[in-house]
Amino acid sequence: MSQLGSMLLVVAVPYQVFRVTGSTVATSLALALEAVPAILVGPWAGALIDRWHRRTVLILANLGAAAGVALMLCGTTPDRLPLLYLGLVAEQVAAAFLRPASTALLPAVAGTGPNLAAANSAFAFAVGVVRLAGPPLGTLLLSVGGFGAAVAADVASYLVPAALTVALQRIPAPRRTGTGAWQVARELRDGVRLLAGSRLLRGMLATTWAYWTANAALTALLVPFVVRRLHSPGQDVGYLVSALGVGYLVGSAASRLVVGRHPTRTVLAGAYLAVGAAFLGMFHAPNMPVAAAFTALAGVPGAIAMVATQHRIQADVDGTVLGRVSAGFATSDALAAVTGAALAPACVALVGLGGTLTVFSVVVVVTAAAVPLLLPRP
Repeated sequence: MSQLGSMLLVVAVPYQVFRVTGSTVATSLALALEAVPAILVGPWAGALIDRWHRRTVLILANLGAAAGVALMLCGTTPDRLPLLYLGLVAEQVAAAFLRPASTALLPAVAGTGPNLAAANSAFAFAVGVVRLAGPPLGTLLLSVGGFGAAVAADVASYLVPAALTVALQRIPAPRRTGTGAWQVARELRDGVRLLAGSRLLRGMLATTWAYWTANAALTALLVPFVVRRLHSPGQDVGYLVSALGVGYLVGSAASRLVVGRHPTRTVLAGAYLAVGAAFLGMFHAPNMPVAAAFTALAGVPGAIAMVATQHRIQADVDGTVLGRVSAGFATSDALAAVTGAALAPACVALVGLGGTLTVFSVVVVVTAAAVPLLLPRP
């Protein structure tokens, strides 16, 4: 449910910052601040998650995120805008704990057998519903009750999961081997060594990074694509986002029929290839309906790839280091988002918009071809 609050603020935070300042630079800063905590805090969060009760981590992280969101209400004037930025950073720091803690806790609750694939599929489906409904709901709340209404809904979206997590059976904390900052740093280093030393993890990390880098670059160019290539108003990008959400829902539901029943490298290679092909069709579409159809098609294998990656990590990695490994993948995804967003305009300057859209679509296809080379046979 906390995902819903995050999606509500996708619309609300840029709106509030621009309303207060009228500055696109200030708005861009708010968006950039969302990626920084995941990169800087994420690895350390993983090390701490492997030392603490994960149930407790989820409760405290949800409460911390709620407090950060509430602080955003204070950013009502230009001189108080730093309070909104501070609240945004606090929320994202808490979120750096939420994702790996949730990933690490799920196998302890659902087990590592057939139920795990079903649980991951259900979780991905719920996230898909939130991604589809969140931005329109955020827009509705802004129009009806203003920024305060969106913030109140976001705070509730963190408080409710915190309360529900209290009802979970207590999961034992991993055995601690020492205390102090140096010990945590040592355990973080061990997590990095595990990621680098495992061909499976190393291969999945490399391919997911390439995939999400291309994805981020293409996402950054969606509005120019809609305006210049499809000759539609910029706000029509919402049709593509909605189509992707529908495809993601279908893929999330279908993933339980694929994940766990077929080799991971086969699933990932096929999924990335299908996404890349759909991207090529989308960005060479003659009109919005055709582009939206290809976007929906891309969402189906995209969701399957996400579920397959998470499931394999949970099934293969020992629970005592699962927090660090999950945080490593989350940090890689955040770096990919920043890298892709930075590469997109540079590539446009070199080969133009159409060439850039084709290049990054082909990157996804090449990533699919790299999967059998980088991942071990089952």
